[in-house]
Amino acid sequence: MDDLDQRLNILIAEIRQQPPNSRKWRLSMHRLLLEIQQLPGLAKSSHQNYPEILNRTLEKVSNNISEFQPYSNSVAKSLVKWVNAYLRLRMKDLYCPDKNAPLSLDAPIASDFGEITLLDNLPNFTLSGLDSLIENSQRKTTQRIGLNLELYIEQDPEGKLKNSYSGSSVGCNCQFLSQRRVLKEPPDKIADIARELSIPYTTVNSHWKRKCEPILQKIAENLGYKQEQSL
Repeated sequence: MDDLDQRLNILIAEIRQQPPNSRKWRLSMHRLLLEIQQLPGLAKSSHQNYPEILNRTLEKVSNNISEFQPYSNSVAKSLVKWVNAYLRLRMKDLYCPDKNAPLSLDAPIASDFGEITLLDNLPNFTLSGLDSLIENSQRKTTQRIGLNLELYIEQDPEGKLKNSYSGSSVGCNCQFLSQRRVLKEPPDKIADIARELSIPYTTVNSHWKRKCEPILQKIAENLGYKQEQSL
């Protein structure tokens, strides 16, 4: 088994072992979706709507990952074939064979899963349908930023969090505090953390407010967070 197959196996196993939408589940799923986007053979398109189609496909994959079963010894090849089945089905909607022909919503379209119609794929719009779509898009953007921030806290790739600590108390660093205050569900109270570290409450609270929160804010902004959004 090569390194890619091993990584995919580990991530899929981690996802299946965790409660859906828990922090560990989200982090493992986020890593898996990043791996999927780099898989050799993933169906691509230059169409302007392809990124949205890919996002919808990845959402479908995240909701149905429990159904995935490798069909060969290569997990990567099996996974990309499984993802492409969803992706190509959605990509068929991007192109019309006869662009001069009138568009019929109930006209059958051949797909890998039999005949479907455009009507089958249309959302059930209401008067507030557009607002709902906008809110859903904004929510997904915020969720993506939140996942990236969680991943950054876990990995601290530049050492910004771990290297920011209070005085001589190396253990009271921003990565540790962020893990306890941001990643933990529910978050630990400053008072409890201070007792655990045997450090005065005011020291921990001051470091969190004056150092850690501004660092996290800057990291979030670099990830795409805007002031009008709420993480």
